[in-house]
Amino acid sequence: MGLIAGWCLRYRWIVVGAWLIVLVAGGVLAGHEGARYHQTFGVAGTDSQLATDALANVVPGGLPDAEMIVVRAREGDINAPAVRQRIAAMTARVARLPGVATAIDPYGPAGGLLLGVEPVARDGRAAIVGVVMKGAATTPDLAAVRRLIATARAYDGPDLQVEMSGPGTTIIVQGNISTTPIALAVVAATIILCLVVRAPGGVAVCALVAGATAAGVQAGVTLLSHRVEVSPLAPLLAVMIAVGTSLGAAVVVVHRCQAGMRAGRRPLDAVAASMAQPGRALVWGGLGLAVVMLGTSALHASVLAGLAPAAFVAAAVASLAIATLLPATLAVAGRGLLVWTERTQLRATGRGLPVRPGLRSAWAGLVGRFPGMLAAAAVLLLAALALPIIGLRLGGGDGGVDPTSVTTRRAYDIISDDYIAGLNGPVLVAVSNLPVSNLPASGLPAANPPAANPPAANPPAADPAVLATLLDRLGTTPGVVRAFQVLQNPATRSALIEVLPQAEPRSAQASDLVRRLRTRAVPAAVAGTTVRVHIGGQTALFDDMATRFTRVLPAFAALELVVLGVTVLASVRRVGPTAAIVGASALTTAASLGAITFVFCDGRLAGLLGVRGGPIEPFVLGLILILSFGLAIGMHLTLLRRLRDPQEQPPDGGDPATAIRSGHADVGHVVVATSLILIAVFAGLACQQVRTMKLLGLGLAVGVALDALVLRVLLLPALVHLTRDTTGRRPVAGPAAGRSTAPGSEGAPQPADRAAAPSGTHGMPAPRTARPGTASADSTGTDAPPGPGVPVGVAAGGGSGSPAESARAEDTVPTRLRTRGRAPRAAVGAVAGREVDAAARLPGGRGVAGPATGPTATAPWSWFEPHRPANPGPD
Repeated sequence: MGLIAGWCLRYRWIVVGAWLIVLVAGGVLAGHEGARYHQTFGVAGTDSQLATDALANVVPGGLPDAEMIVVRAREGDINAPAVRQRIAAMTARVARLPGVATAIDPYGPAGGLLLGVEPVARDGRAAIVGVVMKGAATTPDLAAVRRLIATARAYDGPDLQVEMSGPGTTIIVQGNISTTPIALAVVAATIILCLVVRAPGGVAVCALVAGATAAGVQAGVTLLSHRVEVSPLAPLLAVMIAVGTSLGAAVVVVHRCQAGMRAGRRPLDAVAASMAQPGRALVWGGLGLAVVMLGTSALHASVLAGLAPAAFVAAAVASLAIATLLPATLAVAGRGLLVWTERTQLRATGRGLPVRPGLRSAWAGLVGRFPGMLAAAAVLLLAALALPIIGLRLGGGDGGVDPTSVTTRRAYDIISDDYIAGLNGPVLVAVSNLPVSNLPASGLPAANPPAANPPAANPPAADPAVLATLLDRLGTTPGVVRAFQVLQNPATRSALIEVLPQAEPRSAQASDLVRRLRTRAVPAAVAGTTVRVHIGGQTALFDDMATRFTRVLPAFAALELVVLGVTVLASVRRVGPTAAIVGASALTTAASLGAITFVFCDGRLAGLLGVRGGPIEPFVLGLILILSFGLAIGMHLTLLRRLRDPQEQPPDGGDPATAIRSGHADVGHVVVATSLILIAVFAGLACQQVRTMKLLGLGLAVGVALDALVLRVLLLPALVHLTRDTTGRRPVAGPAAGRSTAPGSEGAPQPADRAAAPSGTHGMPAPRTARPGTASADSTGTDAPPGPGVPVGVAAGGGSGSPAESARAEDTVPTRLRTRGRAPRAAVGAVAGREVDAAARLPGGRGVAGPATGPTATAPWSWFEPHRPANPGPD
């Protein structure tokens, strides 16, 4: 990683130019080739997919797209002459549209052939106009369907309500994205980014890296769709992963680079240092996601098959952008990563303006003091949120779960109220290999057995007894309103039967009906024959998809956790902390799934979002799992690297908790701010009209929020505190130079040490005072290293040690301290009765920032230092 970053820094303009050329060439090529996305509605090998395949024998080319125009009289009766005249005019106009095969008059004799019920409702208030499109039901002509919707909806008025329903209409409605919530989300994300990075140059670097990654991923996925099967939802997934990963990496690295330049480092040195640890962790996170996506493709899970290749491209491009484009753009920006006042201060004094830690340092100290208690509280919270996952039900929604603002929901309600709820999603029964009757189609006795390939002009007729028996069994099954034969193809000895359930398609009763038909009614009807029957339709298709996804889900989850465990183990190199972190990540994922189950499956808060409760679509759940893992792994590794930074490990006799608190306070707020940017974007999805987008947006927002606010801010640092290595530390003989002597402070002599040390006032060790004109070990800090949690001493003249001698100087925060009990002392170079300007670090007391000015203040992290009852009071 260091070699790549160094090369990119040296040849930064070449790297930027190469990225620009590749992006332009890829965009032009992708625009010329176009996208070839493939929508898979079934799962290979399942009964519903076999039914879909068998229907091609009944109707060559597959079932046509059958749309429904649902009309209702707002006042009066649908049979009123004026209303009938408007419906007749609408039907005639629709029939002449391009892409429409036929439109059936609801008042004519053929009105009920397509629907299976009378098109005019019994109460006379509603009617259904059946429209057969030229496109197939699985691949509808969306342009023709849009013209149909616009033409039909034009007849909606004060006296007549006109709504649309059907496969093509559903695809159009579900794919309709409102730009206003997305624009507001982008504005909110930009404001958060500006508040975190502050400098216009830093904001430009973050935006440039995220935009270039998104453009590269979009072009890559488009070109990939010509080689492998890619879902239409894949571009959305890939862009979200690319933007989230690259933007998060850019924010973290820019923050570290700014801290380095404030400490006096040259811009190129600061960039190289910032790419050393956070950059490497983020690149490894992206590569881990790529490995998971390759493994997912090997699982042959049809629900995730069209998404995994796009996610792999997103992870690969994001990792490449973080490793090459990010350091190059940082080197180009240089000191422009700082605001004007910081650049001016840097030119004048060689150091930037100090940044006080504030609340984040106090929070890091609190977590360091009570890690066990806070970790237990976080685990209980996540466990409580995960409890509703027991009621998680996978399946398919229908038009009834969407808000009433969409036409498909209003058509669904009219059909359910005035007709049959099952008419919104009938069960399709595909019958094949029907036996041939003894009579040909002409009705004359057959002199010879029928040929193997009968002529198309006079095909043999299927045995009507088998179909009659099957129709009777299907129609008498509990929960079935009616079963009727729609089509029959004697040439292929196949037929199509439609079953109208009493229950709505998304209900558990409809799923139970499909199981009864498959396990009882159909086997009893075709027993002893060679007839093959397959059950399909909307409910059966989603049930089969959910069953297959449930089988693959354990392997997919295990793959994610194994990759996370390997990457964490490579970072911490200990099995115990790795197991704890992997378990916490699994619990966080379960909590996010429990939250969406509570809202969308149980329907407890669904009314606030304007939707109804129902099962969760497997492909949406797959999107949530992939995105949550892809956006989390890099940030997990970044925080772990900072908490366990080898450069921050204390010397022998020191407490490693101070280094953990220091890293937590340093990078924790940046991780939270990055997560807030993503939450704002996902909130834009949750504000869309359709339920699918609400489910996806809310699921991702909850998952990212739990990852950021519970796992990374609280649980992960607490686990690192609890599992830190406390062995191998031995006390240093004699007082350490520059070490605080405050009772109860980090590095203060313990009671046994006090007994052996020379006594001063109140039994405290006598202070070592340097003679005028001489430098002691206390003033230079060269004889012995300073203890953890204690500022490195400054000379009596106020000078500080060199940046090379101070560890992690970019993280220092100048603060003026008064020596008092349980607070880090600045006793080096002190004169009796005089306040001393010293450099106080973040939790753990790292580095030197030189003298500071301002009011006297107590270090905020000292408020949360553990109290030792055996210590005397402050002197």
